[in-house]
Amino acid sequence: MCKSWFCVGMGWLPMSVAIMVAATFTISYCISVGLGHVPAEFPYISDTGTYIPESCIFGQLLNITAALAFATIYVRYKQVQEYNREASPAILRANKIALVIGGFACLGMSMVANFQEGRILFAHLFGAFMCFGCGVVYEFMHALIPCEMRVGYPPASTRRVRLLLAFIGLVGLICTSVFAALANTKWHGDDQTKWKPEDGGFTEHIFSTAFEWVLAISFLSYFFTFVREFQKITMETTLRMYTEELEPINHPEI
Repeated sequence: MCKSWFCVGMGWLPMSVAIMVAATFTISYCISVGLGHVPAEFPYISDTGTYIPESCIFGQLLNITAALAFATIYVRYKQVQEYNREASPAILRANKIALVIGGFACLGMSMVANFQEGRILFAHLFGAFMCFGCGVVYEFMHALIPCEMRVGYPPASTRRVRLLLAFIGLVGLICTSVFAALANTKWHGDDQTKWKPEDGGFTEHIFSTAFEWVLAISFLSYFFTFVREFQKITMETTLRMYTEELEPINHPEI
């Protein structure tokens, strides 16, 4: 059996999500900083995708990431379901709830991609809280669901890592929100994408943006923990051919 993460089963699927997340944020960050659209010191992730041309790249890559993330979440749902058909109804119910919550997180990610904060701020913030909030809940659920699985459960070390990443995500979400609210009450500048120390609330702003990056990195790392389990999954197609017997046609006599 191949030990590489790249060559077995569907391990490539969660790995592609993590790679796409990293690529999206890195590319948009480099372009936005290089063009002087945002400062290099911990901008909000969304700030790096606000202005053209990086907004186009940010939106396109994040939409692809959202689609790959939902595919990963659905495959994970089917994996848990198949392994635990005879498990307690509570496990199967929790698995379905996790699927729905994960789907909302992916929808929120797509909203962040398509509604830039400089254009429709409410929709952008709603999508961000849906993505991060539902994402943290999903992390906790799939850190705890394997504890009750009968077969197919990951090693205890993997479960502990997932639980740790979920706690990091929760702390990141809370701190990002709290420090952002504090920073906004003190801000009196002209452009929040170029927040300066003299604008007020700069320290709180830096804490908020730093914790947002921590939150995003926890999500990226969480998808990597699925790789080993996804290596056990293969996709097969079955071709079935049906033939219909044609009834003879009776022509009337002339």
